Amino acid sequence: MSAIVPAGAPIAVVAPSGDFDEAKLARGLEVARAAGHVLVPFPDLRRPHRYLAAPDDKRLADLTYALTAKQFAAVWAVRGGYGLTRLIERLPWSKVRAIPVIGFSDVTPLLDVVRRTQLREVVHGPVLHSLAETAPAARAHLFDLLAGRPTAPLQGETWVEGEAVGPLVGGNLALLAATCGTPIQLDAEGCILALEDVGEAPYRIDRMLQQLRSAGVLDGVAGFALGRFAGCDPPEGTPWSLADVLREHLEPLGVPVVAELPFGHVRDNFALPLGRTVRLGGGVLDLTPQPDLHG
Repeated sequence: MSAIVPAGAPIAVVAPSGDFDEAKLARGLEVARAAGHVLVPFPDLRRPHRYLAAPDDKRLADLTYALTAKQFAAVWAVRGGYGLTRLIERLPWSKVRAIPVIGFSDVTPLLDVVRRTQLREVVHGPVLHSLAETAPAARAHLFDLLAGRPTAPLQGETWVEGEAVGPLVGGNLALLAATCGTPIQLDAEGCILALEDVGEAPYRIDRMLQQLRSAGVLDGVAGFALGRFAGCDPPEGTPWSLADVLREHLEPLGVPVVAELPFGHVRDNFALPLGRTVRLGGGVLDLTPQPDLHG
């Protein structure tokens, strides 16, 4: 299995989304460098504009250079938050190189467009802002994944029996819903769809899943890999759970569903190689590359 990011290869560090804590970024850079990675933070990354790390033109210029300059082997986002959907349609996609992007949350749409247009694996995993707070086992998993070393299957909970093999896609539910009806709407047909979210009331999770269904995003999905929905539970004492909301949407589709997998806005945020053909079933998500059944 080849490395996603070769050892010692320079990684561009950009802040295309929300404002961030410079101390948290510094700690994340230290962790990544200790693992042998060469991080290149762009100058003047933090120039706060409202809730954004910098004005659109600055963030767009940095992201464009990171994705097009030949000296970088990958791009790693500082944090999520909000802001990437303001930039994606302005990127010069004909000039973007087929290099991996690392991040999650607000980075979800960028991961999908790079995966789809550049036909390469990207990494749904910790942003640098949260890397130092990520659980040691999840950090080790991330660095193994980047290096091309084998990783253990992610353990979850079977909701719908069965086995599925297909390209792994998806990410943050709110961002996937936000792209419905736009040129970057997710196409998940034949794929294993990974979903996670944070801080959303159950009725909002319900609404976003319905939006994906109505937009056709769930049509032909081969299976669902559900991560953690942190802070999304109903009030204590409510006679139903978030799992009831999720099951109501997904179980009637008749495809395998594995829930409670360790990824999302939690310390156990295990990285996912989006675009890789993987296997789902038996309560696990196996990230070992599988033969492409449609190739």
